Amino acid sequence: MRLTLDMIQQAEQSLNPAKMRQLMLRGLKIPTIENLGGSNDAYECIDLSDNDLIKLGNFPPLKRLRALMLANNRVSRIAPDCFETIPAVSSVVLTGNKLEKLVDLEALTKLKNLERLSLMDNPVTKVKHYRPYMIHKCSKHLRILDFNRIKDKERKAATLLFAGDRGKKLLEEIAPPRAVGKETSEKVEAVKTGPSPEVIERIKKAIAEAETIEEVTRLEKALKSGVLPEDLQGGAQEDAPDAEMKDA
Repeated sequence: MRLTLDMIQQAEQSLNPAKMRQLMLRGLKIPTIENLGGSNDAYECIDLSDNDLIKLGNFPPLKRLRALMLANNRVSRIAPDCFETIPAVSSVVLTGNKLEKLVDLEALTKLKNLERLSLMDNPVTKVKHYRPYMIHKCSKHLRILDFNRIKDKERKAATLLFAGDRGKKLLEEIAPPRAVGKETSEKVEAVKTGPSPEVIERIKKAIAEAETIEEVTRLEKALKSGVLPEDLQGGAQEDAPDAEMKDA
């Protein structure tokens, strides 16, 4: 189910135990984040738990937002620029998702105000050096990781572990930069060759059915780039004449 402006405006609002004004968007089978600009930056906490989110990103500027509740989704990727528009966030709950690699957490380490983070029940927590890695990368601000307070001795141990050339080499080994993947290659190829008629028609149809200005703007950008947005890719492989390239 798509997250529409009407859903946002009709969603339950409350004060959470931390006395934050909270927007409740739990359990709606939402596959992608969109239209949150319709919240008018009126909330300090947004609860998106128990949905079907796979990739985290596409947040509009929300200066008041302090907490994100994202437990029990299917998040396996976080966009590199995910948190640039919500810099005040200090608490993120990603319990029960599908993050697997330390490099997948890089965007979280860029949150300058992050104090509380939960990644419990994600495969990445089983990766060797996971906890000292996160303590090292977020050492200036992170206080509670996976509901356990970070102790001074942990900070010192993490600093020592990743110190000097040996520590730098270890960081490169356990969290190597993500290689350009198939998805990126396909987007680059689409820009080079131009969009197919099928892709153009699909995006135009979505523009005609759009319910918000924000959505129209996003789709118009997609039309210019010729890259089909993720939320429109269902069935796209059957329509696109060069879909066979994925198997090449």
